[in-house]
Amino acid sequence: MITPKIRVLKRTQINEAKWNEVIRTASNSLPYAYTWYLDALCPKWMALVVGEYEALMPLPVGRKWGMLFVYQPLFCQQLGVFYKRRSDLILDTVVKEALKKFFFVNLNTNFDNQLSSLPPRTQSRKKNLILQLSGKHSSIQKGYSENTSRNIKKAQKAGLIFQEEDRASFESFTDFYIRYTARKDKNFKPRHGDFLHRLTQQFHMHECGRLFTVRNAEGEICAGAIVVEHGNRVIHLLPAADEHSRQNGGMHYLVDHILAHYAGTDKIYDFEGSSVDSIARFYEGFGAENQPFFMLSKSLFKRSK
Repeated sequence: MITPKIRVLKRTQINEAKWNEVIRTASNSLPYAYTWYLDALCPKWMALVVGEYEALMPLPVGRKWGMLFVYQPLFCQQLGVFYKRRSDLILDTVVKEALKKFFFVNLNTNFDNQLSSLPPRTQSRKKNLILQLSGKHSSIQKGYSENTSRNIKKAQKAGLIFQEEDRASFESFTDFYIRYTARKDKNFKPRHGDFLHRLTQQFHMHECGRLFTVRNAEGEICAGAIVVEHGNRVIHLLPAADEHSRQNGGMHYLVDHILAHYAGTDKIYDFEGSSVDSIARFYEGFGAENQPFFMLSKSLFKRSK
């Protein structure tokens, strides 16, 4: 097979219509790779493009010591190589080209990007939990753990109310998410709040985001999540809960009602992780199973073996 021709394109050189159509129709399609998603989160990004947009690899970049490096943006779980049909040759060539061109790489690739040709230190496995929603809600509930079911009953006794909010509420909920979730991440900086507001505005514009909340008896939001609908996948992107919700089962109640909303649709509910044991246990309590993705790593200070 002929080795594919790869171009390195700056953001300004990318044909947005062609790029976004590839992402929309890719066999491993994910919303994180749309141009508008990357533009919201990355001050600068570039890409490796195979042929006439046969395959794509977005590369968020920064500069250190006068050299470009590739990093993983917050709120953007999986990137990597996207294609209509997987080709091990194209995948191998594109990934190795990215590793060759940059002195430092710390980038999550997607669930279909595992390569046996890479050294173990270069590609590591990360956990992402998903749940198939083909069955009725009652069937999905049979997969819940005892702890999950107990917390849902606790929330019911507390009189919590589930509802979907209008898109005008995205901005205020984004502030709620920053206050109760984002600031707990040591990598979160003030500028990331601006990025996040830009991103949720894009969800509004592209009509792909929905906001579900749980309110207490006083009508105040105690838990909520912005989910992103993309093809057959619903991504649990921005979940947040206040301290009271942790005591009254609010987040368990929220997730259960979201799953009820999408039950029977044949969609995949994507919990987005997690490598954090406590968060993983929470999602596994709903019967979620691991669909791993992969992290590419390269540093001048570490040698791959």
